[in-house]
Amino acid sequence: MPKTSTKASKPAKKVALPAPRARRKNRNLPPGICRVEQPSTRTYGFVVRVGHRQSPKGWRPRFTAYFGDFSHGGKKEALAAAVKWLKTLERTGKAPEKERAKSPGRPRSKKSTKK
Repeated sequence: MPKTSTKASKPAKKVALPAPRARRKNRNLPPGICRVEQPSTRTYGFVVRVGHRQSPKGWRPRFTAYFGDFSHGGKKEALAAAVKWLKTLERTGKAPEKERAKSPGRPRSKKSTKK
């Protein structure tokens, strides 16, 4: 008959720790603002995510806004718009309306009506 002991015979398995996170690239950005540079989708700009709420699928940011470099006229202007939006949000507690930046891009084509 095998011996029965009150102590655990197997040592507890070690849990793998997550890989150490990289340090923030730009510590000059205010908390809540991060830089997005994704050449594969041609996405360059700043994303603002503030506060969290629980949804049926998990935790989500309460307020989110994207400020593209191209639509705001460059990196500095996009960052300035993101900081302004974030300060307005902190002051009022409501998501401000985003101002439509004048895009220096090509004009929209008119839809043709062919019969």
